[in-house]
Amino acid sequence: MRDATNDRRSVRAVFVVAVLVASVVFGLTAELAASASAQTAAPHDIVPDTAAITPAMVELGRAIFHGKGSCFACHGTALEGTQVAPTLKTHAWRDAKKGEYAAIFGVITKGVSGTVMVAFPGGISKSEALSVASYVWEVGQLKAKP
Repeated sequence: MRDATNDRRSVRAVFVVAVLVASVVFGLTAELAASASAQTAAPHDIVPDTAAITPAMVELGRAIFHGKGSCFACHGTALEGTQVAPTLKTHAWRDAKKGEYAAIFGVITKGVSGTVMVAFPGGISKSEALSVASYVWEVGQLKAKP
């Protein structure tokens, strides 16, 4: 009788552990799926309207462009362009079609295949990329100085 009771306890313990492991695995899987979904959101899902650009965003973008993002190394300190990368002032945009804010953000977050333009230069975050896009867009619209 004692062996049967111990066997039932062992089976229950194994069952409880299996349920707990399944719960943890399912929870982590759901969390990872949600995280991946958020990271692959289309730029138009997270880029605010240009009317929402604030002076603080532009200043932060300027600081990131000339600092952590190292954008100035290829695009020049005044966004004038270099032999490595094009100007970011008003011009005929090649990759950021028509110099639109969402397109600029797309180039910053996706990079440009076949060029030295990498996604998230300097390891910047999505919110930092938004600020850099704000800065570049404002300079392109002649609303901010480089």
